[in-house]
Amino acid sequence: MRLTRLVRQARDGWEVPRDLLLGRYPAFVTGGALPRGHVPVFVFHSLEPESFSRKLQYLADNKYVTLSGTEYFQFLMGTRPAPAGAVVLTFDDGRGSLWSVGQPLLRRFGMKGIVFLVPARVPSRPGPLPPTWDDVAARRESPQAIVGRESGDGAFLSWEEIAALARSGLFEFESHTLTHSRVHSAPEVVGFLTPGLRHGYTAMDVPLVEIDGHDRLAPEVPLGTPLLRSQPRTSEAIRFYEAADIRRACVEAVAPEGEAFFARPDWSARLRRLVGHGAVPGRWETAEEREAALRRELAEGRRLIEERTGRAVVQLCYPWHAAGPTASRLARETGHRMAFLGKVPGTPISMPGGDPMNIARIGDDYVELLPGRGRTDLATLLRRKWKRRRQGSAVT
Repeated sequence: MRLTRLVRQARDGWEVPRDLLLGRYPAFVTGGALPRGHVPVFVFHSLEPESFSRKLQYLADNKYVTLSGTEYFQFLMGTRPAPAGAVVLTFDDGRGSLWSVGQPLLRRFGMKGIVFLVPARVPSRPGPLPPTWDDVAARRESPQAIVGRESGDGAFLSWEEIAALARSGLFEFESHTLTHSRVHSAPEVVGFLTPGLRHGYTAMDVPLVEIDGHDRLAPEVPLGTPLLRSQPRTSEAIRFYEAADIRRACVEAVAPEGEAFFARPDWSARLRRLVGHGAVPGRWETAEEREAALRRELAEGRRLIEERTGRAVVQLCYPWHAAGPTASRLARETGHRMAFLGKVPGTPISMPGGDPMNIARIGDDYVELLPGRGRTDLATLLRRKWKRRRQGSAVT
């Protein structure tokens, strides 16, 4: 595990220099200007009060303005010009800190954003709505209670919170697909379902597992289930359906002790012996199955959010920024008019006349590299990012 972590850190450390060399960042990232008519799109995930407030303060101090998804679409279509200093703030996954941190701070600074929801993972929590950072400012709540929300059952927004936020006008709610899922893509076991993988947004890294003819998300999958090499559902990968028999021995070995089984120092070796080291038996999905699964993932994500919010959903954000040709075609066929990714080769910043189904975004760290008073330089930002990653606290 330590070697894997070191490899990941090395890869992450090389990502920014590589993408700079490939021209995947807008000029302002390296100290250049932001020409009028260039509208950068930033992506946020979890929100921390001090960092998020500092970024919004920087935007406000330098007269930047935020566009809604509708306004941004009109800009891309050339039907309305963007005001000077226009930016777009997007928030992936619908994480709980949007309620506790995002909404009070956006309201304070008079800004707005686009939230990409995963409706199959959104819970319902009837009753009083949770406290926010405003309650900390009024000394009605402790900072720890707000900041720690996502580490418990509040990792994602509830439908009740989404309804309140939709009424506020601070956010537009769009689709991050129905399940934000991965699928097994090779007959090779690479791990096992542990208690920690069942909760919060870590569960989105667990591939779908078919049980009794139905796909199950991580919270519904038995502990000890073998996990195979996987790819995002919206990639062009073909799904591999493993034979159910390979799970039985592992699940039965874990069941008597439950979560306590994973306190054993040799738990992984024990499960690995049960599955062996050969290729896993199973079958590959057909082209028809794949098309139907992707269509459902895109169409049902839209439908459920529209049903809950009462407004049209025409924007999509691809999970893990993975958009294979089939998913891209089906996104259009299922009524999406705009689709967001991450860094897009050859498109450091999306412009009118470009492809609205292939929108480039960059991370929220780069907000403070925008031209303005108090601007951060790239070297300082990279030192901050690498220090955070070494400490194991980087938000993904």
